[in-house]
Amino acid sequence: MYYPEHIIETIRERSDIVSLISEYTALTKKGHSYTGLCPFHNEKTPSFSVSEDKQLYYCFGCGAGGNTITFLMQKENMTFQEAIKYLAERENIELEENYLSQEDIEKNQKKQVLLEITKEAAKFFYFTLRDDKFKDVLSYLVDRGISLDKMKQFGIGYSPTDYNALYKYLKEKGYADHMLMESGLFVTSQKKGFVYDRFASRVIFPIFDVNKKIIAFGGRVIDGSMPKYLNSPENILFNKSNTLYGLNFAKSSTSDYYILVEGYMDVIAMHQAGITQTVASLGTAFTSLHAKILKRYIKEVIIMYDSDTAGINATLRAIPILKSEGLKVKILQLKEYKDPDEFLKQRGKDELLTLIEQAQSDIWFKISRIEMKFDTHVPEQKVKFLQEVVLMLTEINSSIEQSIYIDEISKKYQIEADVLKAEINSQYKRPAAINPIKNVQKSSKNHQNVISTEVVFLSTLYHFPNIGKRIKDYILPEMFEDKLLYDLAKAIFETFESGGDIDMKYFTTNYKEVKDQNIISHVLIHKDIRYEDHTILQKMILENIKRLNKNYIEKRLKNTTDINEVQKLLFQKKELDKLYIDFING
Repeated sequence: MYYPEHIIETIRERSDIVSLISEYTALTKKGHSYTGLCPFHNEKTPSFSVSEDKQLYYCFGCGAGGNTITFLMQKENMTFQEAIKYLAERENIELEENYLSQEDIEKNQKKQVLLEITKEAAKFFYFTLRDDKFKDVLSYLVDRGISLDKMKQFGIGYSPTDYNALYKYLKEKGYADHMLMESGLFVTSQKKGFVYDRFASRVIFPIFDVNKKIIAFGGRVIDGSMPKYLNSPENILFNKSNTLYGLNFAKSSTSDYYILVEGYMDVIAMHQAGITQTVASLGTAFTSLHAKILKRYIKEVIIMYDSDTAGINATLRAIPILKSEGLKVKILQLKEYKDPDEFLKQRGKDELLTLIEQAQSDIWFKISRIEMKFDTHVPEQKVKFLQEVVLMLTEINSSIEQSIYIDEISKKYQIEADVLKAEINSQYKRPAAINPIKNVQKSSKNHQNVISTEVVFLSTLYHFPNIGKRIKDYILPEMFEDKLLYDLAKAIFETFESGGDIDMKYFTTNYKEVKDQNIISHVLIHKDIRYEDHTILQKMILENIKRLNKNYIEKRLKNTTDINEVQKLLFQKKELDKLYIDFING
């Protein structure tokens, strides 16, 4: 999909960033900008700033930043194209189809039709449940403890026992057979060839995406037949691996953690109890895509799967997936109860919240699972137990975290901490294959540190233009190897001459990635108050001028064979050590 630059710029100019972000967090006008609590991380003191004139946002706490487009990409997990389309619809800007390839046009048209079908089907299910003919189904749900308000909020409905009631309803609406079949709502009988409703005789749970659009359905039997639960098959709208039930509601929670449960009924029961930060995966293994989605909203997940063998195994599989995304993980098992729904009915919200506060870390959960395999009162068994625990401790990347658990394990199982440390060190010394992923991550981190130094430097030049004007003869845009930083440097230096401000159109249309917009926002919004101290400012500016010039000279030395050029560059490099700029006296 392709949108021309003038369309992107029109959408950016007409999209009010203050209005958009105010839907997620309360903003207060402060000078030329707005401030509020960051919608990307939990905080008590506002560190989030929105610039109305630049149409940019930046969080001084977590570093999130960008424009209206990247805000939706970060907050709602949208692609660039999806964000453009969303903002265009929001501002009543028509996107002509000639911007798209024929394949894109057909795909979008198919999506729209499928969304219409799922919306109509949801209406059908919803009103069927409220038909007097099916009051026994409604009574069943009420008896299960689901309030009428929650049924309405989650759009719960019922698919009647007639094998093709929904099919006939949608056919009367004019939808073609091939689109109805693609919706996943229907199945063709292999023996007789007729079409029947996939979810007949089931309570229906609409499945929403994060933008509150119905993309699929889940169905539950109430007569004990199997399978108990049934989900829509995957299609162009619905992918189980990146869909979390209840996320469309949970994302409005102010909690700094989410609770991960197993099914629809658990999510609804938790939300009804006011614990609205609860989500569930959809009848499939928890995936890295699920973890990536959760990471956009919170930093901690409490897993509260069922306490049966399947639930425990699912928990053990989910832990490393969540931790690989940098999420903190805790585990809560309601051992005497089948699931959260049952616990809430018998013990209530307050007791569950108390247990949630006491949820054990993923490490102690795994230790408890290891301990179940051994009788630690028998020396030989205790040795084997501790050896397995040591292997698990070697997987902890944080030395501090590892040290804390060593001390706790030492006290609980009466073994010297130094002995555990020695055993861990012996594991590290054993030959192991080099992990290329760790090496790449380390390299990437180092690169980011270099970039961050240059970003801070450019931000300082932008926010202290009087200093920038004085040192512009010592710095060239070419000294910034990163293309974005080169463009930012060039634009900033141009403002020194023109007295105007940076043209945001170029940076919006040419840098669409979230990481790039974070850098742009940092440079244009983040004014580091440390550099209001003249001594600190001068030191930082001089160090960066020398570093950038030195790197630039060394690069040119590698690429030239001209002896005169080499001598000239060596002289310049030597003179750098003597460089001093007095910002007060010129």
